[in-house]
Amino acid sequence: MIELGISQAQTQFTKILTEEVTIVDKKNKVKKAVILPYEVYAKLVEKALIREDYLEGSFSKFKGTLSKEFTTNDEKYNDIVNDGLN
Repeated sequence: MIELGISQAQTQFTKILTEEVTIVDKKNKVKKAVILPYEVYAKLVEKALIREDYLEGSFSKFKGTLSKEFTTNDEKYNDIVNDGLN
C-alpha cells in the first residue's frame, strides 16, 4: 500500500485511483484516509456481508468496532452494525 501526504495525494489524485493508498497527515502523524480500487472495496463489502467472516474470519482482527462485546450509545453506529447482526 502506498502512503502519501495530503498534498501529495491531492496532486496525484487521478494517478492513485487504481492503487491502494493511505493518506497521512505527516505533520501530526495521523492516518486520514484510504483509497481503494473499486474491485478491492467490493470484495471487502461482500466479505463483510457474511456474518461468520466478520465475527471470526479476516474481519475479526479489527478489535472494538466488530467485536461482539463492543457496546456504544451512538444511534447511527448501532443502526448500521445491529442491522447486519440480525
